[in-house]
Amino acid sequence: MDRYAFDTMKNGYNRYQVEDYIQTQKLQMESLQKKLEKANLLKEELTREYQELETRYRDVSENLEVKEKAADEMTRMAMKEANMIVDTAHRNADAIVKESLMMARGILMEVARLGDEANDLKGSMRKELQKITQALDDFEAPEIPDLDLLKKEI
Repeated sequence: MDRYAFDTMKNGYNRYQVEDYIQTQKLQMESLQKKLEKANLLKEELTREYQELETRYRDVSENLEVKEKAADEMTRMAMKEANMIVDTAHRNADAIVKESLMMARGILMEVARLGDEANDLKGSMRKELQKITQALDDFEAPEIPDLDLLKKEI
């Protein structure tokens, strides 16, 4: 409180000054009381809001942890499945390569067999052609009769 000096009178201080001072102090105290009440209400509201935010933060944090664990698990499962797919693809590729090599070997053997048959056929055709040539060379055509004989009347 401010030091306030009252005028002195016959039986003490000036009553009007004291009453004015008391009234001023009452008004100031009421104003301060209202400010205190507003500050307390604001404090309670902010405390409630802080608690709500803290609860929401905890919920979000727990939810985030659950989602992170789920994401980690999904990543692990995806990697496992991807590795299985790659392994299967390798096995399938190996089988396809083996099968292709076997088919190529079979085709090569068939081509070789056909080549041998073609050579055999070529040789036998050459022999047959030589026989035909020899037969043609050995063939003697008979003499052609005189066609005028056919023109004579009998």
